[in-house]
This record gives sequence, structure tokens and C-alpha cells, in this order.
Amino acid sequence: MSRAGNDEIMDVDSLRRLFRAFRDGNEVAFRKVAESVIADQLASNHHQLAKELRAALGDISKSPGHRTAEPLTALTRERRNGEQLLTIYHEPASTEHLCLEDSTRQRIDRFINERRNTRKLASHGYAPKSKLLFWGPPGCGKTLTAHFLANQFGLKVGVVRLNALISSFLGDTAAHLQQVFDAAQSTPMVLLFDEIDSVAKTRDDSRDVGELKRVVNSFLQAMDTFSARDSFLIGASNHQYLLDPAIWRRFDDVILFPTPSPKLRRDYIRHQLNGVTLKGSLETLVKKTAGLSFAQMEQLLVEAIKSMILDDRGELTTQQIFAELRYMQDMMAAVDRERTVKDE
Repeated sequence: MSRAGNDEIMDVDSLRRLFRAFRDGNEVAFRKVAESVIADQLASNHHQLAKELRAALGDISKSPGHRTAEPLTALTRERRNGEQLLTIYHEPASTEHLCLEDSTRQRIDRFINERRNTRKLASHGYAPKSKLLFWGPPGCGKTLTAHFLANQFGLKVGVVRLNALISSFLGDTAAHLQQVFDAAQSTPMVLLFDEIDSVAKTRDDSRDVGELKRVVNSFLQAMDTFSARDSFLIGASNHQYLLDPAIWRRFDDVILFPTPSPKLRRDYIRHQLNGVTLKGSLETLVKKTAGLSFAQMEQLLVEAIKSMILDDRGELTTQQIFAELRYMQDMMAAVDRERTVKDE
């Protein structure tokens, strides 16, 4: 094997996880890491090495009681410059701090219940949901919930890279869309279209010259033919009213992720403080953060806590947090003013 073929064959983190799984005798975890390594080699065009690794892993799978491996395909790439169309997260992000409104949680729990009772539904002629649309302001838990669902079913998360997907060349975007859906058909995953309105914008836009309509039509066709047994599709949008009406009808459920309620803000602030002593009224802080997303609250609290540490203070005051909040609000107002000027 050439020296170039050995470069970055496996990253240190994968080695660490592989050795840990072997030490613990965890065959399921060992196979999961091994298969992610094979997928990485396929994506890097090390096909011979991937074939050899697959053969070696196949020998392991003959051991009694070992579950069958899921199929793997090379990651899809943009055909002109070879850029990957999907970013694969073999181990979804930690979701311990996921906070959801009760109405949102109920819809998510219903989806999980359906997926776990596929046979029961099938016995009555019904299929579980497989296409979800998440909508709401940015930073309110849409992407984290996609990772949460992946964790529930032991799936990878495949995030569509829209900058690679959308091409200026006529017909390429439709071909890229089909490649992405084909990958989810053959390899179990949560296929996540973040900012889905980029490829599913309403076809009534008077400024469109035709390519947008072709992209949306291609997306509709791909969704109609998507029927993977183990994969499911999640579209996430901050601008749901930009979506073409026909796209909405293709989803099995539409789930709202609103800005956090006072109760959720209170719970989230407590979680983020994580033992840090707060001097001041928590309830005042909850009121002051009305309208902020989880992401904005996290940024606010992290900055305030870092300032406390750097200033060698032993406790965090609400006044320090409010100072960070004023700066954030000033920045947001400046961005809004700049956006207004550009739109005029």
C-alpha cells in the first residue's frame, strides 16, 4: 500500500473509541466505529482499503449472536469539484440539555412511539411517520432534536450541505438532490435538511427565472419516492412561510419550535449555571430574557460566566448578565438596521 494511502487512515478519536469498545467487549459499539471508519475510507476514495476492512469485519460478523451490519455507501459528492453533499455525524451530539415545550415534546414522543411500533401499525394497514418538518425561530432546538431522534434509534445524522447541493449549472442541483436521497435510501440515517427553504422556496417568486421551479419540482419528486425503511427525513426552517405549499403536504407532521416559555427559560438557565452561584433574582432574569432563543441564552450566560472567571469573582450577579444582555440587544438592533437599509 502506498504511503499516500496510509495518510489519515483513521483519526485518533476513532482509534480511541475502537480500542475502548474492544476493551469493554462491546461488539455493537466496536462494529459501529469500524463501519464509520469504512465509510470514511469510501468517502476518501480509498476503495481497496475499504473493501479489505469490510472483508475483515465480515469475518467478525460470523460470530454467534452478532447482528448483521447495515449497508454502507460512499458519501455523495458534487460531480464537478468533488465536494461532499452530506456531512455524516456517526455519533449524534449529546442532547442532555434539550428543552422542549410540552406541545412540541408530545409530537416528538408520538413520532418515536410510531417508529417503535411499526409492526403494530402495519398489522392495521398503516405506516409510521418518516418525514418531519421542524419550523420556528433559529436557536430553539430544531437541529438538537434531530440529533435526539437519531440517538433514540441508533442512527447517524446526515446533514445536507446546501452550499454543495445548490449549483449554478442547469440540472446539477436536481442530480445532487437525488444523490442525497439515494444515500439515505441505502444507508440508515436521519437525513437533515437545515434551512430547507433554500431548496423548497415557493414557486410564486416573480424574480425567479425558472431554475428555482425546477429545483422545487425535483425536491417534490425525490420526497415522493423516498421510502427508506430505517431512515427518516427532517426538514428545518426558520422561514416556514417561504416554503412552497406543495412541500408542506409532503411531510407527515409539522412541528413548531417556539421561543422558550418562562418555564423553559427558567429550567434552561438553571441547567446552564450548573453549580455557579447566582446573586440576584432568577425570576427577574427569566423575565429579562423573554424572546431569546436557547442559543442566545447560552451565549449570554457563557459570556457572563467567563467574565466572572477572568475577574476572579466567586459569584455571578444578574447585573453582570444584564450588561451582556444589553450588548447583545444593541448588536441585534444594529443588524436589523443594516438589513432594513439593504432591503430599501
